[in-house]
Amino acid sequence: MEVLSRISTTFENIKNTIKNRNSSERLMTLKKDIQILNTELVTFGKENHDQYVRSLAMEGYITLLSVKTMPISLSDKRNVLQDAFEKLRQFELREECLFILLRIQNLLCYYLIQLDQVNMAKNILESMEDLYEKISKSPSDNFYDAEDLFTTEPLSKIKRVNPEKIDKVITNNVQMQAFLYNKLNMPEKYTLYNHTALRRQLEMKEGTPQDWAMRTARLGNYFTYLNQLGNARHHLSAAYHVLRTCHDNCKLMPEEFVLQKADFEMHFLELSHHWVKYGLTLFKLSKKKVLNRYFSNPTTTKANLWKTVTMNDLDENVVNVEKYDDDNVKDVGAEKNGKGDCVAEKIFTFPTLDLNALESRVPSEIICDIEAARRLFAFTHKWLMRAKHYYDFEHHAAQYISCSLQLAELYEHLAFFEKNIDNQYNIQKRRADVLEALNSLLKNCDSVMSVQIDVIKELSQVQLELMALNLQKLWREESQTNIINLDADADSIINSLDSESNKTLTEKTLNTTSKNMFLRKMQAATLLNGKLFRLSGQLETKTPSQLSFGTDVFKN
Repeated sequence: MEVLSRISTTFENIKNTIKNRNSSERLMTLKKDIQILNTELVTFGKENHDQYVRSLAMEGYITLLSVKTMPISLSDKRNVLQDAFEKLRQFELREECLFILLRIQNLLCYYLIQLDQVNMAKNILESMEDLYEKISKSPSDNFYDAEDLFTTEPLSKIKRVNPEKIDKVITNNVQMQAFLYNKLNMPEKYTLYNHTALRRQLEMKEGTPQDWAMRTARLGNYFTYLNQLGNARHHLSAAYHVLRTCHDNCKLMPEEFVLQKADFEMHFLELSHHWVKYGLTLFKLSKKKVLNRYFSNPTTTKANLWKTVTMNDLDENVVNVEKYDDDNVKDVGAEKNGKGDCVAEKIFTFPTLDLNALESRVPSEIICDIEAARRLFAFTHKWLMRAKHYYDFEHHAAQYISCSLQLAELYEHLAFFEKNIDNQYNIQKRRADVLEALNSLLKNCDSVMSVQIDVIKELSQVQLELMALNLQKLWREESQTNIINLDADADSIINSLDSESNKTLTEKTLNTTSKNMFLRKMQAATLLNGKLFRLSGQLETKTPSQLSFGTDVFKN
């Protein structure tokens, strides 16, 4: 055990040298001691075959220590760590080697990413997944920390490493793997591994609740981008639940709450933006599915073009398709990746959180009728107003403009699903009021001329919508006043027609019945042209600003 004694003494000298940062000869002394210790460890392993694995684990720890403390290049650090990783890999499940192997692998992949060797890092991380599975099936207190091996004590008397340390390193590796998949543009694997890391951190209570909530909210926002709204709702709900719980707990400690109040406001503001994007995305997907199904239905192309299209017609032709099937409910418009929730949604959940009550208040299914549209509108409007009230035009012009445009877009989506003409008119009027108020602010700003032009364009579209609705009201009233009473006396009708003998041939032809029919055809033709015009503008959006300026179609 004389060799172990010398190793232990040299190791203590190295630790003291690292702590003494003010020494001018620190690096030279450290380099010399590390070389001496490496030589002693090689000798110890060769002379004691039963201690060979232990010596390798200690060599690995010294390598990790030297890489962190010595001023060498990234390439040299990578090479040194790679050699140590390959030596330890063949003994990966040995109780002396496992923890130091995970730490070396973690730092090695970090340096590979820094050197832009992403594929090599990805291969190493993926090759470790089987090891994680084996670790989960092994006793949790079965492994050593290599730092504790630098002692003269036998292994049986050395304390075991805390299992939480191993879990944290594995979680860190999973999080790094998610980062790589995002960098390589692999959204399915990125979301899976990012969620896995978040779930592990939640179960271990690693980090702060605020940080966890914000990272979960951003993943939920990414799910919204992928149109996986079920997963988006779950993650945003989890973020709100954890953040709200932390906020309420901090209120019980006034001094702590004062320090963190501003941070909580910013966190809730970011969460508001994510919820608004969620609501607008669900509206867009619902509208797109309604229009796609309507125009893809072969019966609509053969329908009577003189017939006025109403929301009831859309309900019959589009919505009533067995409630969109189970697949469509789970996978809401997976246009981004072609698959949507390719993995069972239960994988993307947090079992330790009870979110059923919270999620039940958040709409997630395709909008089929005005009641569902109003429910989604109310939910999204609440979060949008929370964000909008935080900004003012003078200090946060870009954010204020964005919130105003989102509010106008929200009114537009609600009007699309509204059946009643008077309600449609009131909704479009509110949309016009929002745009008018924004336009009046933009008149005094030369730097946002392009935005003002877009706002004016949308205002003109809203005015056309209002005019079309007014015409529909007039046609409806005119039709009701000119319809013949079929129960009227036949003789009085004949006499009324005979009394028009002095009129021109055209006037004689256009009797009450033909006038009514002509009026209906004119109404249908005008509605059809208006709808096709507005639809062409909506389905062929070309600029990002026009995403908020889509026009309504098929309103009655």
